[in-house]
Amino acid sequence: MKKFIRSISVATLAMAMAIPAMADRVLNADVVGVGAGAGGTVAAASAQEAGLKTVLLEKNAFAGGAGNFMEGTFAVESFMQKKAGVKLTKLEEFNRMGEYHHWRINAPLVKRFIEESPKTIQWVWDHGVHWKEVKSVWAGNKNLTWHIYPHAGSLPAAMVNTFQKKGGTLLLQTPGETLIMKDGRAAGVVAKDLKTGEKVTVNAKYVVLATGGYNFNKDMVVKYTGQDLVPSGAPGRTGDGIRMAMSAGAVGDNMGPMMINGAFNPLEGEAICNGPNKELRAIFRQSQLYVDGAGNRYFNEQLTLDWPVASNAILRSGEWTYLFFDDAFVKELGTKGKGYLNPCGNFIQRGQVAKELPKLLQDGVKRGDVFEGNTIEEVAKKAGLNAANLKRAAADMTKFAKQGKDTEFGKDKYYIRAVSKAPFYIVKGKLHTLASLNGVKVTENLQVVNAKDQVIPGLYALGHDAGGVYGDSYDLRIGEGTASSFAINSARIAVENIIDQQKKGM
Repeated sequence: MKKFIRSISVATLAMAMAIPAMADRVLNADVVGVGAGAGGTVAAASAQEAGLKTVLLEKNAFAGGAGNFMEGTFAVESFMQKKAGVKLTKLEEFNRMGEYHHWRINAPLVKRFIEESPKTIQWVWDHGVHWKEVKSVWAGNKNLTWHIYPHAGSLPAAMVNTFQKKGGTLLLQTPGETLIMKDGRAAGVVAKDLKTGEKVTVNAKYVVLATGGYNFNKDMVVKYTGQDLVPSGAPGRTGDGIRMAMSAGAVGDNMGPMMINGAFNPLEGEAICNGPNKELRAIFRQSQLYVDGAGNRYFNEQLTLDWPVASNAILRSGEWTYLFFDDAFVKELGTKGKGYLNPCGNFIQRGQVAKELPKLLQDGVKRGDVFEGNTIEEVAKKAGLNAANLKRAAADMTKFAKQGKDTEFGKDKYYIRAVSKAPFYIVKGKLHTLASLNGVKVTENLQVVNAKDQVIPGLYALGHDAGGVYGDSYDLRIGEGTASSFAINSARIAVENIIDQQKKGM
């Protein structure tokens, strides 16, 4: 028996030695893109259309990334704006952006981005993605910059279709891990096929990093913002492109600002107001009474529609914030002819009736992120807030409602509501982020540079992997849709430069 077992062991060992180890997969291309979100897919489609053999790597099992959540895109002087009679010029918008960001921007890059934006609107239309309308979330705003997609995800889907029809290679579940450098030049990417564990080496003359920033990298978010924030949107955006660029000598360009889109109750898998709890989450956009962890009012809630600015106030109040309102407000939102005071993206419209809100409030009570009480003392105790402070905040807001004037922070009377009719509700919220805003330093052509501002040949960074577009906050007030717009415009600018470099033999 022992001899038989030894024979099997020797035979098994021999078979194992006879089976060759899995060979690395090697691909050769002109361009390798890392990340198949909005920017990555536009870059890949553009490069492949220009005759550049392109390989596109994507960490997730699906393409599109955060582009699957895009509602609209910024542009100035587009054919749609001209048709709508919008008078805003590209030069005016450039200076508006510079002023908004206190000129902490890469001015040549921002100028190039704005100059390219109307061409990109036409280019997207020509590729089969037909914009629904151009609009603004701000009532009475004549500077309409927000071009609305037919549906979320329509752009990356069209780009992937174009890319593959032109012969491009898309590798899903294959994240880029290491940048290949040869003689000081980017020369490809080493990736890993998560399905097989196979190492994939893509040799290429040009590397385009478009991994979407670091929104889902908790350590990086805490490092740069000082607070743990709830990431929203497509997963996988963990700073891979930024890390790869820095391995080649790149430096950050004002890294730290985040696209903080206000506070919401933290419900996994939901972003903004497009999930099953959207009517409850939209409460945070209605400019009602916010209190901090001590139960005190701390800013003018009218700002909640301008969520990048409101997020700054909420950020300094601590990890959690609390929204406080009464039953009369719940009934108002559910009444035909009244409804929501403010929109929440394109998912909740101004005046829309809240049909599911009462049920969603009770669901939240069971979950533990909504608190209900027949007295202010009761709801304060359940939420863990100071009852005396909460009673004072409610009394002040009720007084403001009766006199039609907020004498504390000056909130417009359109938003002022009494907090006096039981039952009372407190909804617990935490700041959510859609994206990190700045990455590594680049030229106006999206070429990555080192600490001496010298171009790292062959290396490009797009969208949220690139820095220089934002000061300390997202510019919603003066440029609706700039994040998605910069992703796709930076992609087209980068590929234009790659084509130019290719012609010059560089």
